[in-house]
Amino acid sequence: MDESLRVTLVCNAGLLLEYRGTTVLMDGIYGPEGHPFSNLTDVTWQQMLQGEGLFSKVDYLLFTHAHPDHFSPAMTMEYLRHRPVKGIFKPQADRPDSALDAFLRERHIPCVDLSRKTDHAAFRVEPHLTVRAFTAQHLDRKFWGVRHLCYVLSFDDKHVLFTADVDYMSTSFDVVKDLPLRAVFLNPLFFRAFHNPKFFHGSLKAENFCVYHVPFQEDDTMQMRYLLQRDLARWPTEEGNAVALTEPWQTVEL
Repeated sequence: MDESLRVTLVCNAGLLLEYRGTTVLMDGIYGPEGHPFSNLTDVTWQQMLQGEGLFSKVDYLLFTHAHPDHFSPAMTMEYLRHRPVKGIFKPQADRPDSALDAFLRERHIPCVDLSRKTDHAAFRVEPHLTVRAFTAQHLDRKFWGVRHLCYVLSFDDKHVLFTADVDYMSTSFDVVKDLPLRAVFLNPLFFRAFHNPKFFHGSLKAENFCVYHVPFQEDDTMQMRYLLQRDLARWPTEEGNAVALTEPWQTVEL
């Protein structure tokens, strides 16, 4: 069996991870409202609902936080009406009686609601896959009340950190300092600040630094792609390999 970890960009921060027959979809089910980032196309959404192509088998759904460019509870319910999954990991809802929680209980779909009480707990969901998460604040202070998670997924000995919209100015990442990271996934703002001690006071070491959460060309009203190219050109190679996931269905193997 192929033991490479294959990561495919679906859209925005949505990633499809494939390893030894197990597939994880992270932050990949979200709607078009309330954000300036690229959206799932109607074609992609229908492929997901019908289980076509890359979406023929999705075992686990993971969500980092309840922002509209990362997670839509309503669309998640629609997806689950069409497709089976083995389990879901998501931030604990403010209201335990949310429509999605009730739906999951009714359908007996295993779900782990992550909070500070579960920080760093290891969930071994497959013999070759362990899920850990820890709470970290959102970069935007006005969203500090929104539960935000960073995930560490261990595919056998391949440890990968997903930082989503983490507040890198207040997060040291000491919790992963002793973990040999195969890759870190970080957004363009974090990537830009990585070597600036005025903004990032922590430390992260990894073999690969993968930049995601980047608008596609036609949606890039903030010129994030232009700035990212400049930052990639300045990245010191001794820090590790830097790769930008900026195109639909772009794939990296780790």
